[in-house]
Amino acid sequence: MAEAAVSFVAERLFDLLKEEVVFLKNVQEQVEGVGNELVRIKCFLKDADMKQVEEQALERKSFIKCALFPKKLYWLHKVGKEIESIQNRIFEISNSRERYGIMSYQGLGIGEGSSTTREKMRELRRSSPLVANKDVVGVKKHVNAVVSILLREDRRLRVASIVGMGGLGKTTLAKEVYNEAHIRDQFDFQAWIYVSQDYKPTKIIKELILQLANPEEDKVKIVETMDKLSEAGLEEMLHRRLEGKRYLIVLDDIWTKEAWDLLARSFPDNDKSSRLLLTSRIKEVALHADARTIPYELKVLNEEESWELFLKKSFPEERECPEDLVDVGKEILEKCDGLPLAITVIGGLLAGKKKQRSEWERVKRNLSSHLAGSQTYGVSAILALSYHDLPPDLKSCFLYLGLLRKDRDISVQQLKHLWIAHGLIHQNLGEPPRLEDIAEDYLDELIGRNMVQVILVRADGRVRSCRLHDLLRDFCIMKAKDEIFLQVHDQNADNISTVLSDQSRHHVLYCPLERYNYLGNSKTYIRSLLSFDSSPAELFLDRICTSSSFKLLKVLYIESPGLNVISDSIGKLRCLKYLGIGWKTRIKMLPPSIIRLKNLETIDMPMSRYYSVVIPNVLGKSENLRRLLGYINSPSQLKIDLPNNLQILGSIAVKHWMHNENLTRMTNLQKVGLLIQDDHDVDMDRLCDSLAELKNLQSLCLEVEGRSQISLVAGLSKVSHIVKLKLKGRLASMPAQPCVFPPNLCQLTLVNSMLHPDSIQVLEKLTNLSVLKLVQAFNYRRTAMTVQQYQRMGF
Repeated sequence: MAEAAVSFVAERLFDLLKEEVVFLKNVQEQVEGVGNELVRIKCFLKDADMKQVEEQALERKSFIKCALFPKKLYWLHKVGKEIESIQNRIFEISNSRERYGIMSYQGLGIGEGSSTTREKMRELRRSSPLVANKDVVGVKKHVNAVVSILLREDRRLRVASIVGMGGLGKTTLAKEVYNEAHIRDQFDFQAWIYVSQDYKPTKIIKELILQLANPEEDKVKIVETMDKLSEAGLEEMLHRRLEGKRYLIVLDDIWTKEAWDLLARSFPDNDKSSRLLLTSRIKEVALHADARTIPYELKVLNEEESWELFLKKSFPEERECPEDLVDVGKEILEKCDGLPLAITVIGGLLAGKKKQRSEWERVKRNLSSHLAGSQTYGVSAILALSYHDLPPDLKSCFLYLGLLRKDRDISVQQLKHLWIAHGLIHQNLGEPPRLEDIAEDYLDELIGRNMVQVILVRADGRVRSCRLHDLLRDFCIMKAKDEIFLQVHDQNADNISTVLSDQSRHHVLYCPLERYNYLGNSKTYIRSLLSFDSSPAELFLDRICTSSSFKLLKVLYIESPGLNVISDSIGKLRCLKYLGIGWKTRIKMLPPSIIRLKNLETIDMPMSRYYSVVIPNVLGKSENLRRLLGYINSPSQLKIDLPNNLQILGSIAVKHWMHNENLTRMTNLQKVGLLIQDDHDVDMDRLCDSLAELKNLQSLCLEVEGRSQISLVAGLSKVSHIVKLKLKGRLASMPAQPCVFPPNLCQLTLVNSMLHPDSIQVLEKLTNLSVLKLVQAFNYRRTAMTVQQYQRMGF
């Protein structure tokens, strides 16, 4: 993390010379001197005292921000003096190289290959169906055993349990069982819920109700109904939905008997052979849930299984170990003691290493010293070893995963935007890829190193959502508290102010907002604030915006049903780069003061047409805005004239698009959603002409309200650069020839299209189409496709 901090500060120092303070001659020279020394100091950070370097780097970063906003002349003198003081301390650290014989880590060969490994890991992930868990070992016998428990002839509600220590693969086994075709055919309803130590019964019940809802039900209305119910009312609502149905529900990672007792009363014993499957580290919890069913105890892998898994992870392509590495490989494997998580992590580490005995011997030596403690500490040591082997930028990205909710899958899109807002993604000189693409490469490498789990994959093979394993997340938060000064405040803390560190810079709140008593502390500037509490947040947000502790805030994410209004004080957060509004909030409008947020890059709001937000007509001056996500509304003509910046526009009414010539000048726009409303007649040819002007546009979503229809006109083919097209709503008709579609179309999604089955004959003629997603697209229960049709479409 120290390398990452120094990298950022060095780059920011040189950027500073081209910004507002270039006219400050003496300050400029001092800034340049510190920047040059920070670049040199990166060469020995592996051996130097990382903590003292990082503290000076972060302190330097704070004064850079102050220098960017000089309000009075005395600031110039103060900034100069502070830089001089920090400069002396950094030079002292630098001089310690020769004094203590510290070598440059480039000369030691440490970290070699990290840049070339990234592309290798990316291609490996893309070529393998990671979600299918093909690398699991010895799981078939476990799946068969658990399936046989679930399908025993007993009409009563029964509970099957998978128990064992952390890292054994209990969740992996449960997923294999859950997705078993024979299991899916047996039950009317299936649901998966993650419980964890920090469970909230009402939240779990709400999530179950949403999972069990029919596809055509309005989820927003369900949420609104649930918000009005007490815990007892929610239990009754879930009970009614399950009554009379044969269901299978997985309760993953349940820790206490009390948690089971609170949840169990919602599940009816309806004489339908329904089943619950729970995973737990504690056998007593499983026996408490159902004393009549013996828990299935998952054991560590045997020697043969361990070696098979080790080969799959260390040699993902060859699946074979060179003879000269077999003995050292088995010595490393012996230390893992059959724990799948440990084998997976160490295998991912070795996969990125050169296949040389000296490299593996070095890993073995470090592994042996780290594993000298107990088994619990041993696993942490393996995780630490993998973490310390990460390149500096990846260390930062990994630690920031600790800011996100542990009981929810991580949206890759949101994760990329947060990484970018924090300045963790850097574009090298002459490097063409966008920051989002670089961020995706970073995630791919973390996945390739088995430090992040893939949950969902898009049709094109890219990761949609991911997650940290429990042990990895615990390790991540532990390291983040030390390295990036993360503070996580849960609902169990009595007084938040008593546990806050003066150096804490990133706060994650699960506690009631009234107990967050940091607003008066100005010793440290907070960089990130993410709140996942459900208490009213309007006054809380106003206090944040006016507190001096938050004037350097970069990331603000609020997820609170009690937040209805964002006040004008939001404009005081001049350094804000990411503004996130959770889908549970009830915000209808953003204030005009948002114009003062000159550094704002991302506005992230829920992507649901049942949740539209009025945007003030001031965004034309938001020069750094790149991503505007959500369903955008406006009482009048929406003024967005960002010809060189905006890249993603969530969804906007066609009437705003058609009456705003500025929109067609957004030459960097790559993704846009357009909503055809009931009260608006659309000239599709004219619309397509305007879209054809956007040469960088790659993804288009057209959606209609109510009984409106989408007319597929020949003009759509003019948008030749479109590779992804999503059509949501009734199609007027399917043309007889495919020439109306964009010629380079690779991915087509049809939702609620009301098509005739013969439409398949047109779709199969789209020569470049590689992905076809159909969601209730046909006006028939079943639509048959021949083998030849599948083959012609490349499937």
